Amino acid sequence: MTSRTSRSSALHDRIADDLRTRIGAGEYGPGASLPPMRELQAQWKCSDGPVRDALAILKGEGLITVSRGAPARVRIQPDRKEHSIAVTPEVAQAYKDLALRSEAERSSTGTVELSIGVPLSETEFSVTYEHVAANAELANEFKVKAGTDLLRRTYRTSRKETGKLMLFSVSHIPTFLIESNPALLDPKNEPWPGGHWHQLYTVGIEIDRLENVITAIQPTTIERQDWGMDHGVPLLCLRSLSIDILGRVVEVAYSTYPADRTEIRYTQQLTRWPDVPAKSPEES
Repeated sequence: MTSRTSRSSALHDRIADDLRTRIGAGEYGPGASLPPMRELQAQWKCSDGPVRDALAILKGEGLITVSRGAPARVRIQPDRKEHSIAVTPEVAQAYKDLALRSEAERSSTGTVELSIGVPLSETEFSVTYEHVAANAELANEFKVKAGTDLLRRTYRTSRKETGKLMLFSVSHIPTFLIESNPALLDPKNEPWPGGHWHQLYTVGIEIDRLENVITAIQPTTIERQDWGMDHGVPLLCLRSLSIDILGRVVEVAYSTYPADRTEIRYTQQLTRWPDVPAKSPEES
C-alpha cells in the first residue's frame, strides 16, 4: 500500500496516512501496539502535537484504540455476524408465518433467535409505551392528519452477561388501528409471542410487504456506551415501513445496529429471459 498524502500535506495527516498504510498492510495487526509517542516523534522529527493529532485521526476512523498511559493499539474488529440483517423474501416470510403458529411456538421463538441466534434465556428485554402526536413526517407516511395519536414503542434487548445492547428499535402505529384489542395497548403483555406480525393479526391486519431503507448515522455518547462501541464507528439505521394488503402503511419502525459488527445480506431475484435457451460454457 502506498501513501495517499503529498509532502505538502499537514504533518499530522502524513503521519496518520503512514500508520494507516502500515496497519492495512498487516505490519501492525489487530491488537498490536503502535510505536511509542517518543519513537514516532523521533521518526518524524516533530513535537508531540502532530503525533497526537495523527493518533486522534486514526481513533476517529475506528482503526485504533487509545488509553491513558498505554500505547495506542490497532483495534480488534468485532465479528460482523453478531448482527445479520437479511433483506430477503424468505426471512420476512419466516417472521410473518410465525404469527400463525401456536402460542407455544411463538413464545419459544422470537426476534433475537431469528435475527442473531441468541437464546432468549441469555437476554434482558425491556419496552416502553408512549402515546405521541404524529409529526409532519409520520403523518405523511400514515396518510393521517398531523397530531393523530400514535402508539410509540421502544424496545431494548441486552445481553445478560455484559449488559450491552443487542437490539434496539422504535415503532410507531396509529392508535386507531389497534385500539379494538386493548391488550395491544398494554406494555405488560410484552414480549408478545409472534411480535408485531401477530399483534396486527389480532386486529385483522395482514402485512403484505416491507419497504426498508438503510442509512448511516453518528451515535451519541450514550449510544456508544449502551452498545459498547469504539470511536469512529457509525450506527446503521434500518427504517422499515409495514404495508398491509390494503396498501396502508400500518407501522413505521427504526432499528439501529453498530456498523462494525453488522452484515447486510440481500437477494435480488431476476426474471428469466423468454425463449432464450441456456448455453453451455463450450457453446459460449
